[in-house]
Amino acid sequence: MRCVESLLYQVLSSIIVLQLNHAVHGEKDLSKSILDFTIGFTRFHSSPDVVGRRSLVWSPLSLYEAMLMVAEGANGETFTEMQRITHLQTKAAAREWSTSYLGEVKKLAKDNRQYNVSVNIANRLYADNDFDLDNEFNENLKKFYESQLELIDFSQAEASAEKINQWISNQTNNIIKNILKARDINPMTSLMLVNTLHFKAPWAKPFDSDITSKENFTLNTGRTIELKTMHLTSHFSYYHDKKHQSQWINLPYKGNNRYVLTLALPDKDIELRVLEKKLLRNSKILNNIFSTLDNRTISNTRVQLALPKFRIESKLDFAEHFKRLYNVKAPFDADKADFSLMSSGRSKELYMSKILHKAVIDVDEAGTEAAAVTVVQMLSRSGMILHEDPVRLSFSRPFLFYLRDINNKVPLFIGRFTGMFMSSE
Repeated sequence: MRCVESLLYQVLSSIIVLQLNHAVHGEKDLSKSILDFTIGFTRFHSSPDVVGRRSLVWSPLSLYEAMLMVAEGANGETFTEMQRITHLQTKAAAREWSTSYLGEVKKLAKDNRQYNVSVNIANRLYADNDFDLDNEFNENLKKFYESQLELIDFSQAEASAEKINQWISNQTNNIIKNILKARDINPMTSLMLVNTLHFKAPWAKPFDSDITSKENFTLNTGRTIELKTMHLTSHFSYYHDKKHQSQWINLPYKGNNRYVLTLALPDKDIELRVLEKKLLRNSKILNNIFSTLDNRTISNTRVQLALPKFRIESKLDFAEHFKRLYNVKAPFDADKADFSLMSSGRSKELYMSKILHKAVIDVDEAGTEAAAVTVVQMLSRSGMILHEDPVRLSFSRPFLFYLRDINNKVPLFIGRFTGMFMSSE
């Protein structure tokens, strides 16, 4: 039989668009902050009209890093509301988190090069030639977020979009192309903050493509469809959580086992929406589950795993999430928004309009590719049971997945697979 090393290939981009009106504490606390951030947005996407029906993927890490950079330029009430979004009390805490994580990612990438594991995060600030950019804001982004500044003429919308798209494409190994259109650049655009995350790693325990076969997958509606399903029998970190009526497993990647794909399958006759509702009550629930699953003493459970090949593409607008979830108003209000730390000129006229996020994940025997783009537009005013016996774990019904950095408890990508898909537009 022919074994194929399955690659995890994650690509993420965040684009922050700012437009100006020219006319008129410790590590645990930081880990908890991003998990709280993740829980909040996942809870929003678990509303009755979405949960249990459409497959979904998004990147907490991308959106979080983008929000930290936006918060760097916020002042007054606007910054207070950005604190509620990021779950961090001070800019010092945000800077500490970003500096520490970016540094660790660089070291990890260097150490794991021999395993074909690569992780890269890049930030870039595009400023219009006529925009009066505050030097301290620029230096802070450069120092704490490793952002590079590039001047650009946003009045030339088509050329600007092409230039930024090329940089994004280069950073994402040509996975993300032509994200920005000329129509996306408003004549009042003054700044764009772009964040990219690129992740690539092979499975520590690869699947065998020769034994992939079509098998039944039961949708939440009860209807059955056929999906190509991968098979692997090996030892994994696994447990059955009776309290939350679900089975959990970690699929590790090569290297130092820092990155894993965690899968959660509701018990039979338990709907996915029921499991999600239980998990989203507070961040402690997921944190405890992950801590238990990541415990090396439970990594010797022999599992007969069946996992469908799947591809998910999601496009989301997070602006309403911020408003409704955190009851924030100032950053989105043309009269109240205060991003005065971004410029020594007229930046108080900036406000956030859209926070678009697009993500793609493709899982098969040969590899997994994932890509995501976040666009934040700012307009101007105009009881867990451990198993010792072999278990069968067939993901033949809707399930959850979490691509995680287990050392720092950082979720890179999370989502659900239901067999039903969101439109890419």
